Amino acid sequence: MVTTGAIAPALLQGALVALPRGDALGSLQRLRSPAWAAVLPGAILVGTFGPLDVHSFALGMILLAGLATPPLVAVSVLGVVRGPRTAVVGLALVTGAVATFAGGPSAQLSASLLTALGALALGAALARLIPAGWAFAGFTCMCAVDVALLAAGIGQPASAELVRASGRIPGPVFDHAQLGPVALGYPDLVLAAVLGGFLAGQRGQRSAAALVTVLAATSLVLAPANTVWPATVPVLATLLALRAAGLPRRLHGKVPVPEPVPA
Repeated sequence: MVTTGAIAPALLQGALVALPRGDALGSLQRLRSPAWAAVLPGAILVGTFGPLDVHSFALGMILLAGLATPPLVAVSVLGVVRGPRTAVVGLALVTGAVATFAGGPSAQLSASLLTALGALALGAALARLIPAGWAFAGFTCMCAVDVALLAAGIGQPASAELVRASGRIPGPVFDHAQLGPVALGYPDLVLAAVLGGFLAGQRGQRSAAALVTVLAATSLVLAPANTVWPATVPVLATLLALRAAGLPRRLHGKVPVPEPVPA
């Protein structure tokens, strides 16, 4: 049962790496700055300490996610996800209807998919905003902070506070992806999407998606029962493996320039 429960979240993380297209959100490149790399570890810190320090912070985070997700999903399906636009938009509309009007596991799964699409838009944007030389630093710091906070026992109370706040919201919530017994936090989803955004349109994108899926599933299977496991680790490990193998040739967030068509 544990092995089966690890498949869906692992596939979701892998999909977030595979989905961004090469020209996604290219107009954001003019705003590139090393400061954007701080968003990655900052998201972990805010999401962990905010709910603990301010009683209403967890509820505010969930409400903010609910307001931001619909426009982020629109950006994702129209400007980030590869594939035929009509089919992608239609699938998103059906998923939104199920999340809103259905109940039970189907509504939970639909809400999780919408959450992932929203995170995909943010991840693709950060891939354009973070300079290439700062990408590895941002990934490493985010993973280190995630592991340290969970090892210190600080991450678990914050997660519990978010779960309690979610129970006060009628309808779907979009602050995490709940897939069976496993929950992926919003920063975990965004980090996978950032990796996909950096690799979009390059040779290493599919290899990275497959490796993230395998490593995420393996880590979930090996994780001790009833623990909060750092889902950022498989993403960073994939980046390290690709860099060691020389794939892709370079890690960048630039939009590939199409080759001229012969006359």
